[in-house]
Amino acid sequence: MMNLSLQQHQIALLILLAACLSVEESMASINSETSGVEIMEEVQKRHQQFPYIYEEQSMVMLDRQGDRDTRKARRFSRVEEDGSVKFLLLFDYPREVKGVALLANRDPDGQTSKYIYLPALGERLIESAGEGSNDSFLGTDFSVENLTGEMLSDHYYARRDDRDVDGIKYFVLDVYNEDDELEQQILRRHFIRQDNLYITLTHHFDKQGRITRIQSHHDLKAVDGDMWRANMILMEDKRQEHQSLIKISRRVFSHDYVPEEVFTAEWLYENYPYIETLEESDAVINEVESLEEVSDEMIEESI
Repeated sequence: MMNLSLQQHQIALLILLAACLSVEESMASINSETSGVEIMEEVQKRHQQFPYIYEEQSMVMLDRQGDRDTRKARRFSRVEEDGSVKFLLLFDYPREVKGVALLANRDPDGQTSKYIYLPALGERLIESAGEGSNDSFLGTDFSVENLTGEMLSDHYYARRDDRDVDGIKYFVLDVYNEDDELEQQILRRHFIRQDNLYITLTHHFDKQGRITRIQSHHDLKAVDGDMWRANMILMEDKRQEHQSLIKISRRVFSHDYVPEEVFTAEWLYENYPYIETLEESDAVINEVESLEEVSDEMIEESI
């Protein structure tokens, strides 16, 4: 028994040593001359979107009056061989939003299409009329891009001076549209931990260069070798004084949990039909209009 225990300790030590060497090798490849896009390529290489992800989540939204709205949801996502991304966020709780879903697809060129399913309105999807993938959805402060990641080929990354915050060293990258190498309009600023190359903080800017939203990642866990994931994601809307917190209680990396059929309207219609007997209220119609206009205001959901 003593020999077996010693062997187990030695194996664990070797695994830890290998992980440390891997981190050191990765960090050794980044120096003061490394460009912003090269750092982002290393970030995606290590934490790239796993092809098949299933998550069980809780969402807590807090408005400026201190009122809370709590929901439970499941997230399904998969990346196809051609680089396209399929995404489904399906709400299970409370009862009045059960079956409400966001269905999104991002093609290999980065174009995103988004649809809302409201069971109370029957078998039809409401297509979002937003200009891009930065629009918030279903009354949260998150966009599809916030949760699925940005396309590197669509952006230009300007590296800024590294920062040290509370003893943790960060790479700092400013994000612009691909054709904006003159750095005229900043979109985001990423803060990337140097020890694990994970983006833990992102500032989002408006057209005047003011911070409008702050996205932060918490409770980081190593899930597969050098790949890390955050179990809590907070988005703060500074203009609306509104916050949305996502807490992941379960995460599964498996093809079996995200079959292709769940990303179809037919699957939603069959599995989440409208079963309430109450007539549709004016609040439902108002919500639909808000979704179609992709309003920045909080959407009141009372289906």
